[in-house]
Amino acid sequence: MTYLSLPLWRVAMAGCLVLVAMALSRFARLGLERELGVGAIRAAAQLLAIGYALRLLLANDRPVAVCAVLMLMWSVAAYTSTSRIRVGPPRAELFPCSFAAIGVGAGAALLPVLAFVLVPNSWFDARYIIPIGGMMLSSAMNVVAQVFERLFASAATDEATLEQALALGASGKQALAPYVRSALRGALIPTINGLVTVGLVSLPGMMTGQIVSGAAPEQAVRYQIVIMYQLVAVAAVSGAVAAWFARRLLFTNETQIRTWQRRTRDVT
Repeated sequence: MTYLSLPLWRVAMAGCLVLVAMALSRFARLGLERELGVGAIRAAAQLLAIGYALRLLLANDRPVAVCAVLMLMWSVAAYTSTSRIRVGPPRAELFPCSFAAIGVGAGAALLPVLAFVLVPNSWFDARYIIPIGGMMLSSAMNVVAQVFERLFASAATDEATLEQALALGASGKQALAPYVRSALRGALIPTINGLVTVGLVSLPGMMTGQIVSGAAPEQAVRYQIVIMYQLVAVAAVSGAVAAWFARRLLFTNETQIRTWQRRTRDVT
């Protein structure tokens, strides 16, 4: 069984679907036409670029090249996770925390699987490490962004409540605990929804891609099960680490709320 080859002109025809979304945005006066258009072009350019890059990587597996690609993906994920946080510390202060939270979350799911489950011929096998690593980094990026956004926004909105709790003797951890629980629940909901509906509502991209390319369905399903379980670990670990960093950023050593959280940053 072989996969269906897609020439570029047919791929371009799929762009009409984006035009539908742009038309609906204009009709509803959402003002998202430019973002949709630019996003579609960027997505195509980035995917084509990574496609050719992966072709080179697969043909010449080198540890330095694989590590460089992963580091680039990791850095972009950390930068993106901080780019739309309206209330919070400056990006120079937030980026290292995001970088660490994403790395810990993705590593906690990726390393054990590559060591004991999907064991490649070499630890730098780009065919496995780059695609799976990208999925883990992307999931961690979204979770970290949600946790930071929720906690910083909640702290700004309920600053008086937090200060009252601190005045009554609560520690920063105790005062922020209800907001942390809410943020982590919110960040984990998409992952839980994915777990309970996979195979019933959605057929994940990796499994679908493998089946379309000719892989045996039962093997594609096994790979997807592993990925889904990895995503659970990524969401839980990266969310918990992000919440820990957020608490440290929100309070001083004297358990006072930092003044920067009262400012609203521009979204870039």
